[in-house]
Amino acid sequence: MRHTTALLAACLLATLTACGGSDDDKPAVSKATDTPSASTKPTPSPSPTKETLRLGDTVNVNSGGIQFSAAALAYKDKGITSPPGMLQDGQKLALVEVKVCNRDDEAMTVSPFVWSLAYEDGARAEPFHMSGAGLPQPVYPMDAKVRGGDCVRGNVFFEVSEGSGSAERVLYSPQDLDEPVEWPVSK
Repeated sequence: MRHTTALLAACLLATLTACGGSDDDKPAVSKATDTPSASTKPTPSPSPTKETLRLGDTVNVNSGGIQFSAAALAYKDKGITSPPGMLQDGQKLALVEVKVCNRDDEAMTVSPFVWSLAYEDGARAEPFHMSGAGLPQPVYPMDAKVRGGDCVRGNVFFEVSEGSGSAERVLYSPQDLDEPVEWPVSK
């Protein structure tokens, strides 16, 4: 009887250990900071949406087993020229300069379609990919492979109404994140 109880307990422990989830699989985001000194005590980081990010700030992301950083560097919605006939009447270009760095050993794919603009009235503008002469360079690549240790930087373009005013926030929403990372746009 003791042998059966011990065997049952060992099997139960093995099952619980094997089925236990790992927090390593859950995507995580934190604001990038300078390397802490030896006297700095580690403290838990608040959720990225609770932190106040500014354009130019970088966040570290661990998603799908890949570690990378992302930054919205600049926002512009005035004075951007586009090739003739590219935009519909009453539309203008807005752009966000972004940078993503692969901090992992494995290659990753980047796309402009995880970036968007949020407006005060709740409207969101999705990017569209365009390239060509007459656009502010560099253009952020579409579905580009980024090897480990490398970065990609460029402009993500949005076609927005001339009467829409300035965006309130730049959003970064890769599929694995539960909520977008947000950079407020100063007015």
